[in-house]
Amino acid sequence: MKVCIDLGATNIKGARMEKGQIVVEACSPTGHGSREAVVASLTRAIEGLLAPGTDAIAIASAGDIDEARAVCTYATPNLEGFTGFDFVAYAWETFGLRCTAINDARAALLGEMCDGAGKNIRDRRVIMLTLGSGVGGAYWTNGSLAGSPANDYARFGHYCLEEGGIPCNCGRRGCIEQYLSGRALNRMARERGLQPEGYLLQAKEGDRTACAMAADLVRLLDRALLVIANRCPFDVCILGGGVAEGIAQSLPSLLSELSFPAVFAALGNRAGLFGAYRFAEGKA
Repeated sequence: MKVCIDLGATNIKGARMEKGQIVVEACSPTGHGSREAVVASLTRAIEGLLAPGTDAIAIASAGDIDEARAVCTYATPNLEGFTGFDFVAYAWETFGLRCTAINDARAALLGEMCDGAGKNIRDRRVIMLTLGSGVGGAYWTNGSLAGSPANDYARFGHYCLEEGGIPCNCGRRGCIEQYLSGRALNRMARERGLQPEGYLLQAKEGDRTACAMAADLVRLLDRALLVIANRCPFDVCILGGGVAEGIAQSLPSLLSELSFPAVFAALGNRAGLFGAYRFAEGKA
């Protein structure tokens, strides 16, 4: 039995999992302001899921993760102070349990390929875009997760969408994350006088300004997929994260307007939990 954690910039999703199934799950806010605040939130989340028989902690985390060592080698300000965080040392010192760690977008794609939308297309080339507080990315080819210096380890959120565009907290400009993350889209909604996180429902109800924004969202997503395809050729895109869930609930027909084959994540926001579990089981 494992405690599985999906550590994001906004929320910490957790589950106790056994034999590939969720036994119990919970969600709590991620602490902000310092590494200590994030760690305190992480500790509370894990403590709430521990039970007799727990033998390991499996973590999917935002940031660049050295999966062999379970160390966060780089975290943007979305996860304050987490660069250099050693998950193995933390789990052993705090709980006396072994631990694995994988990047959250890679975990989400692994979960979908093992248990969700991709389980019947494991022989195809698949990308995943997770549209949440930030934008994560992962690539599946030749039957496993892939990433190399040649494609910047499939960190799609920081591929350039707009040359010289909006500054990104990674230090670059014009990154996909600055146009398609939940935070970016909410900013665009406010600039147009729309309700943040409510514009898709407004578009569904026929609001002209909201419909125009939904059309812009499709164009931005299509451009992003073209940029990605030039470096990571793919057959299918799986869309996950809170933004994708909002589209699926309010305007699922938007996917048909894309120039690339795309499907919604079947596991929703649980994909990272399933991926963390599968990674701990050696399924990557």
